[in-house]
Amino acid sequence: MYNYEWDAQTGGYILTTKSDRFIANEIRPVFAEELELTGLSRFFKYDREEKRPYLWAQKNIYYYRGEKVAQFNGTQYGKPMDITCFFDEIKELEPVDIELMIKKNSEIMQAMVCDVKRRTKELYDQDIMRCDKAYIAFSGGKDSIVLLHICNEVLPLSVPVIFSDTDMELPDTYITWDEVQKEYPKRTFLRARAENKAVDNWNLFGPPSRTIRWCCSVHKSTPALIMLKKMVNKSSVRVMAFVGVRGEESISRSSYQDANEGVKNASQLNKMPILEWGAHELWLYIFQNRLYINRAYRYGLPRVGCAMCPESSEKYVWLVDAVYPGLIDSYADVIIKTGIKTFSTEEDKREYLAKQGWQARKSGVVLKDTITAPIENTEGLTVTFKSSFFDEQRFFTWIKPIGTVMKDPETGQLKLKLPHTLDEGIPFTYHAPFAGGGILTVHFRSDDERLSLTPVLRTMLKKVAACVNCRACEAECMYGALYYSDGKMQIDERKCVHCLKCFNNIDNGCWRYKSMYKSENEQKNQISSINRYNNFGIREKDSNLWISALVEMRDNFFPWNTAHQLGNKMVESANVWFQQSELIDNKSKTPTLLVDLFEKYGGDSEIGWEFIWIALANNAILIKWFITTTLIGETYNVDKLADMLKVDYPELGNSTIKGGLAALKDTISKSPVGGEGAMVQYEMKGKSVVTVTRLAKKIHPLTVLYGLYMDARLAASGTFTVAGLMDADIHSTYISPIAAFGIAAGEFKRICEGLHSRYPDYIATTFTHGNDEIRIFPDKFTTEDIIALAIQEG
Repeated sequence: MYNYEWDAQTGGYILTTKSDRFIANEIRPVFAEELELTGLSRFFKYDREEKRPYLWAQKNIYYYRGEKVAQFNGTQYGKPMDITCFFDEIKELEPVDIELMIKKNSEIMQAMVCDVKRRTKELYDQDIMRCDKAYIAFSGGKDSIVLLHICNEVLPLSVPVIFSDTDMELPDTYITWDEVQKEYPKRTFLRARAENKAVDNWNLFGPPSRTIRWCCSVHKSTPALIMLKKMVNKSSVRVMAFVGVRGEESISRSSYQDANEGVKNASQLNKMPILEWGAHELWLYIFQNRLYINRAYRYGLPRVGCAMCPESSEKYVWLVDAVYPGLIDSYADVIIKTGIKTFSTEEDKREYLAKQGWQARKSGVVLKDTITAPIENTEGLTVTFKSSFFDEQRFFTWIKPIGTVMKDPETGQLKLKLPHTLDEGIPFTYHAPFAGGGILTVHFRSDDERLSLTPVLRTMLKKVAACVNCRACEAECMYGALYYSDGKMQIDERKCVHCLKCFNNIDNGCWRYKSMYKSENEQKNQISSINRYNNFGIREKDSNLWISALVEMRDNFFPWNTAHQLGNKMVESANVWFQQSELIDNKSKTPTLLVDLFEKYGGDSEIGWEFIWIALANNAILIKWFITTTLIGETYNVDKLADMLKVDYPELGNSTIKGGLAALKDTISKSPVGGEGAMVQYEMKGKSVVTVTRLAKKIHPLTVLYGLYMDARLAASGTFTVAGLMDADIHSTYISPIAAFGIAAGEFKRICEGLHSRYPDYIATTFTHGNDEIRIFPDKFTTEDIIALAIQEG
């Protein structure tokens, strides 16, 4: 990738020989259509019929002949653009001199193009002999337009172009598809689509999210592979896909090699010849070769993709809604209809969609309709699985990858014959009650057999509970054993080699299960776990020194013994509190780096307890409920809190409520969580806490940074807005420092700007001119790195 410099003469840019692996902000041309649509037109004088670009944009900043002229501030779905201009009078624009810009860059571009064509041919030749078919992937965006033009010049005409039509494409993408075919009349063009409409699958699976991107598999890669199987008339294929992935698009993609095997699918080799190109080089190539430009770019869309994507920005949604009115409405309706969040007004709904909280979900916890794991019971060598989601036909289909079902001709006993074994098989029964669902009972013959096979059965049963024939598993099968017939998935036992790729290569075993899964703990018993603390809070006050004991005993804190500093029940309670506070590892129970912080500054360290509070806000349902249900500065008596819990969760028994509130009161009164200058003030009557009041707390700036990195882990995103961080309820994916400590928005921004000034590698902020963006870098740093900063700085 080459860098570039603005060129005032042409109004474009000139490539420089200074190479750069990753350029932070892509540039794109700005056409008259975008000026009209966004309202920029009122600041400029120009010919509205001109087809050449006038400006260039980097994200929300606009440049004219190298000069910064305008900026969008805080773009939000459903609201007008807020624009700042950096000049006083109407500015007359001249279009970019495209021909001269091309001429000035011709020498470098010629070398680049020759190199990429050579590499494209190499990528094809080195692996085509071990593939059944190669194809050129097409999406309608600038990357695929350039890729197709390059591939067309060096690859055989027998290599088709496949457009994986997700059924969520922009209208102009379909126009682009039709127009591009006219440019290459000798090459085969194919369009692949999933069986179901996209909006139907959104209802079936729940809306996709950043971490549950079932849509890419179900609507993009799977249909293409299935089409290729039909094309070569083979039940199993190994394919080579030329794709327009570029390293500039993200930090993760910048680490890719230009040839990857089995990354997206076990049956596919991905070839990425333009991986090293930047957007500035792509646009030069497009203008140089007069390639068709998807009209969506002319309206200002920075990329061309699905109309409603879990990876999209607020500006993208704004532009799609403005250019194609009503296009995203059906998907927005599904987001609202399938979620448990309630709204009092239409404006509340629009606000929720604008903040894009739906993109962050990591399970079915926020969905109305969910799937739970089967009830599992083990008695000796007999294991029983029971679920209302089981289906008998699906069970006898999906057990085939594990082994062969045999039936004793005399007794009728079913047995599971494992591959490569000579014994009679494992006895089991499958019973489908009249009320629906099913019960699987497996009679293992040894502990080793039970321990090795039970995890495989659990994965298989996810498919039994959730499969809706999306065919993603079929695409993973390299042997052609899986196929779709008569409206359901089938398995050819003669072809199945029991590799279990249809289990292991699908996230969580089944995309729909992953999307809709809600653990029993989350569904019914998570809130009931508020009394699992044996009535104890997490303590560190007076003679109740739990943190100090952990610092002193470290690896010897667990398990309890008669020489322990704390009582047995206290250690049981501490096990839960310490995990939720992230003081100990959940599995090994060994102390984390946070314990080192307390060792250095003492068990009552203020910043240490701030770290604990934000961790509890996110990990302990009791604290999360308390923070999201009570108001800052308002006093609540304990009886009122009990009534509120009962209203919110009528299924909770009185003893559960009493035990949970006892633990909450104990935490507040016997730790630095409560008291003057702390997170909570409280009033005692005798030995009992009778009222509590959450107060806004002035916290250490590193607490904000620690909280943001914790939120990034939970949200699977490194980008936040202050507006989004202020939104918190019991169903939120994360609780931010704003909500946990009652920080005012203005103060929070000042803290973040101070952090950016001191720790620029850890956080970046954009708050000027109405913008609202916080970026952190969870691919580089974690909460432990923030703890390390706190330890170093004292």
